[in-house]
Amino acid sequence: MLDRRPPLPWQEERFARLSARFANATFPTALLLVGPEGVGKRQLGDALVGSAYCLQRGPDGSVCGDCHGCHQLAAGSHPDLVICKPAEGKQSITVDVIREFSRKLYLTPQTSAGRIGYMPHADLMNVNAANALLKTLEEPPASAHLILIADRPAHLPATIRSRCEQVRAVVQSTEQSRQWLDQEFADLPESLRETLVTQPLLAATAQGFAQQDTAIRKQLESVWAQQRDPVLAAADIDDEALSRLSRVMHACILDRLRGQVGAVASASSRAAMQRLTDANAAALHLIETSQANLRLLAETQLIEWARAGRQIMRDEHPDGER
Repeated sequence: MLDRRPPLPWQEERFARLSARFANATFPTALLLVGPEGVGKRQLGDALVGSAYCLQRGPDGSVCGDCHGCHQLAAGSHPDLVICKPAEGKQSITVDVIREFSRKLYLTPQTSAGRIGYMPHADLMNVNAANALLKTLEEPPASAHLILIADRPAHLPATIRSRCEQVRAVVQSTEQSRQWLDQEFADLPESLRETLVTQPLLAATAQGFAQQDTAIRKQLESVWAQQRDPVLAAADIDDEALSRLSRVMHACILDRLRGQVGAVASASSRAAMQRLTDANAAALHLIETSQANLRLLAETQLIEWARAGRQIMRDEHPDGER
């Protein structure tokens, strides 16, 4: 189902320019919208599809919402729209999905706008799927257009990128995104607001992460102070927060290392911090490169975190005083 909302403020000018090309028949055979996550590429792509099939669109490309084409899109039943996404239960777009996608694009269109092949997550194609799509791009259907979206265009083969007209759908006016954040997330901390002006749609996720990070830091403080068993602490971390633990711990390790600059640390304290740093680095690598057991990684890191805290407190208070 397409998002029926208009494009976001910082995408309006880009939308008007691209939708006008539909109206004057100069829209590219294949358009690739690229840019980081959280800039509204999907909303822009959805709006372009809606504008293409609206029978009474405005001069700025806006849709009427009442015509037959708009009703078909709202119902998810427009005969000329072909959406490509991973098969159910799959995380990547496979060659079989692309073959069916291409087959439908070559069918005779039922409307004057022609067929649109829409791929909101083009960077999820595996190698064989990309090769199959390349054949369609090399000999495209005369009455079809493709709209591809990618957060990570480097994951697409250069042969795919070179056959598409690329548009960087980034936030060019941070003033517009700041105003939008003020309206939609009035209680967003200023520190977060400044980091999100170029990726404003991540605000909701960032707020959730900030709350998770605060809870994780409290757990880390209690484990460091030997007030909490590390294995029990790992068991208490919510499943959704587990993926954040390693990153939060990394930031806490850096904070502690910066706090030790200029201080004379014992060999045992340095060794404890090194073991902790190594465990954290290994966990971050596993999370990025494999389907890691996050609960087990949390236990391993928290055990090293507790050991480091215990050793450093011993060195700081050799007589046992806290």
